[in-house]
Amino acid sequence: MRQKKQLRRYNKNLGHFLAEGVLRAILISCIIAVIMVATIAMIVIPSLEDLTPFVICALALFVCCLTVCLTGAILFVRTKKITTPITRVNDAITKIASGDFAVRIQNDKKVDDRYQYENELDELTHNLNKMVTELQGMDYMRKDFMSNVSHEVKTPVAAITGFAEILLDGNLSEEDQKEYLTLVYQESIRLSNLCESMLQMSRLDHQEIISAKDSVRIDEQLRKCMILLSEKWQEKNIEFVPELEEVTLVTDKNLMMQVWINLIDNAMKYSEANTKIHITLTKLETEIYIVICDEGIGIPKDKMDKIYNRFYQCEESHKKQGAGLGLAIVKRILDLLHGTIHYDSEQGKGTKVTVVLK
Repeated sequence: MRQKKQLRRYNKNLGHFLAEGVLRAILISCIIAVIMVATIAMIVIPSLEDLTPFVICALALFVCCLTVCLTGAILFVRTKKITTPITRVNDAITKIASGDFAVRIQNDKKVDDRYQYENELDELTHNLNKMVTELQGMDYMRKDFMSNVSHEVKTPVAAITGFAEILLDGNLSEEDQKEYLTLVYQESIRLSNLCESMLQMSRLDHQEIISAKDSVRIDEQLRKCMILLSEKWQEKNIEFVPELEEVTLVTDKNLMMQVWINLIDNAMKYSEANTKIHITLTKLETEIYIVICDEGIGIPKDKMDKIYNRFYQCEESHKKQGAGLGLAIVKRILDLLHGTIHYDSEQGKGTKVTVVLK
């Protein structure tokens, strides 16, 4: 079967537009000049016998001058179709440079279905609007990020300050002192983990290429994570049900381990006591599938699209058990490793997370 012809990019590119404009201007000017001169000659010169060489030269010179003037006027009108959108783009860029990301360039041109753009300036306008939209989103995320960082850091610092003031006041029993010191220690650990997560997120944001390439046994990493996290959440008595094929992948082992720790830790955090977590690992042709299913509280549907946002936590009751950066880190790592992640969840029944690696 013949492939469909690709959509032409432009209706008419600027080179053709200018060349056509010049030729059209010259042609129209010549026709108008000849008609005007012929009309004037018929009125002023009654017979051909009066056409002396001097008159012919004067008429020719008049035709040339008239053609040049008309051509200039037509080109001036024609080039405004180019200079006007360039001026609009320049004004928009000036506003963007001053920090105004709400500016947009309106494009009222109706382009034929056979073409993507009217010309290069039309594409430039489209791409500029797209760039400003992205910048506006990034600016919002930056402000939101700073607000969240301030809030997250302020909470443990305020708690540590408050507990320290109580300890400095004295008049506490040894048991009370130990309790407040334990709370100070827990809040300091929380603050330390928060700073570490933010630093890792910052490093990942500025990283585009994964240089470390290790031969990693994914099944062994998953088993190691189960053992490590079983100790952390031993009071919940959660049972793991692993179904793991022996799979080796060339990737960054540290980043890969971070993914499994975050995902399994989340599954345990939001699971009830004495439940099961099913973890399966399979390889189909060139793709590796890791599925983690828990029997936890699930995620409400209206919150599913926010789970990868930084500092976002679905359950406020678990806020002291993390900073809400785990899934943002996981998503960024998988993007760098050319993997994907997908969540399916039903509130009150549990959550299923699927990771695909290539």
